[in-house]
Amino acid sequence: MKKFFMISTLALLVLVTGCNSAEKTTSDESKKAIVHFTEPAELLTLDTTQEEDFTSFNAQNQVLEGLYQLNEKDETIPAVATALPEISEDKQTYTISLRKDAKWSNGEAVTANDFLYAWRRAVTPETAPSYASLFVSSIKNAEAIYQGKIKPVELGVQAPDDHTLVIHLVKPIPYFTSLLTFETFFPINQAFAEKQGSDYGTSAKTTLYNGPFVLKGWEQNSDTWRYVKNPKYWDQKNVNVDEIQTTVVKSTSTAVNLYQTDELDRVVLDGEFSKQYKNDPDFQNQNDTKMGYLRFNQGQGKFLANVNLRKAISLALDRETFVKNVLGDGSIAAKGFVPQNFVQNPTTGEDFRTENGVQQTFDKTAAQKAYAEAKKELNKEEITLVYLSKDTDTEKKTAEYLASQIAEVLPGIKFEITTLPSNNLQDRYLSGDYDIAFGQWMPDFKDAITFLDMFASTSGLNHVNYKNPTYDRLIQAASETDAANEEKRWSDLLQAEHVLLAEDYTVAPLYQQQTALLQKKTISGVVKHAFGSPYSFKYIQVKEQK
Repeated sequence: MKKFFMISTLALLVLVTGCNSAEKTTSDESKKAIVHFTEPAELLTLDTTQEEDFTSFNAQNQVLEGLYQLNEKDETIPAVATALPEISEDKQTYTISLRKDAKWSNGEAVTANDFLYAWRRAVTPETAPSYASLFVSSIKNAEAIYQGKIKPVELGVQAPDDHTLVIHLVKPIPYFTSLLTFETFFPINQAFAEKQGSDYGTSAKTTLYNGPFVLKGWEQNSDTWRYVKNPKYWDQKNVNVDEIQTTVVKSTSTAVNLYQTDELDRVVLDGEFSKQYKNDPDFQNQNDTKMGYLRFNQGQGKFLANVNLRKAISLALDRETFVKNVLGDGSIAAKGFVPQNFVQNPTTGEDFRTENGVQQTFDKTAAQKAYAEAKKELNKEEITLVYLSKDTDTEKKTAEYLASQIAEVLPGIKFEITTLPSNNLQDRYLSGDYDIAFGQWMPDFKDAITFLDMFASTSGLNHVNYKNPTYDRLIQAASETDAANEEKRWSDLLQAEHVLLAEDYTVAPLYQQQTALLQKKTISGVVKHAFGSPYSFKYIQVKEQK
């Protein structure tokens, strides 16, 4: 989600409230199941048309809910909708019925108009998020609205009544129902949002909720907040945790120390901690589809607009030693940008990663040759690059290690490593004031294009300023021309990844994340998703200690 901008690994940790971790704590009124989670970065927004970071996606998925949600098996199931869509014979019209017991946290009914308002807002040029591309590529008239040619009311979505939504697509999209689980497709209460104005989604008090939890105690730049069970939620009887207290913790060693003193129920590990605890009875390793990679700013006047310099840096990266020496959590050295065991050839069943092979790999000789060409073309013997990093342990170690590794292979390259908190770093990245920035991408839905279409020249997510007409044509073909031809579409996507990585070296994939963690036996049901939002807390169970 994937997807969406982020420069760090999402760490999900569970802390105790009181003396013993993950227990039922007794108040004067009743027993409450209270746990304490941590995030590695600040929560930036609850506005579903503004998010680009994992912490915001994670928070929104707990306090808001769309037409559909993902269950424990990553299957798409009804949420605000009463059932899966009725789909027309040409597969371009979706009719969805909304449940009548879905409520906002102020007691108002969630209606079809709430979706109309949110979706029109998501394609209106003045308010459109980077993820507007998800609407532009799927819903009728979204592109023309986004370009300012027609009015938002002409979006191809109607509400015949308060509890019916009719969606008209520009083409058949086999993954569209799963796309509706993504946060940008969530509803927004129009009257409430317009009353808040520019403050909407910037604090707990200026947001209205329709999910399993409501948020308490959060303002922008806060390092603590609480998810509290939502009494107005239609399925609240199946939410078994009463409160989740959350604190931003950026140091793995601090988290591990708390775990060892029984103040943590769950801690995500990295580096030496993964190796140290791999034989611990509480140790777990989760498969993941999240990719870590380096983004190269190719904007005007930037050194990395030079393809040979991008090639040199990409080929100077020894990914195998990096995942072993720095991450140490079972993460897999990247061979491309689309992860392994994610999507398969619709005809043969062969995995995308297997079929497309290795697109970038460590090659010292080729890296130095490309660097020599780059220096000639740039007329520079020494090159200094600004490397943006989040101020977490893992990202700082990553930046230092990679900078050292690159400089060893390519003498003359120097790095200015700038570490910033999440909100400051995002502003800096979006402004283009950087050369290299570490990023992570988790798929928004189960299709290879979720990794590839953000680099189209027209994409709102293309913050690296990459432009290649050949690449654009391949993405356009996969999205439109060949959309109904599975074999051609698959070939388009394979070729697109090759152009992106092996010809233009637009980004440098580093690893496919595997999550190493320790988790106490008193907690269960922390659902990890392979696409969309990173986690669902709705299913958490807290076992009462004896």
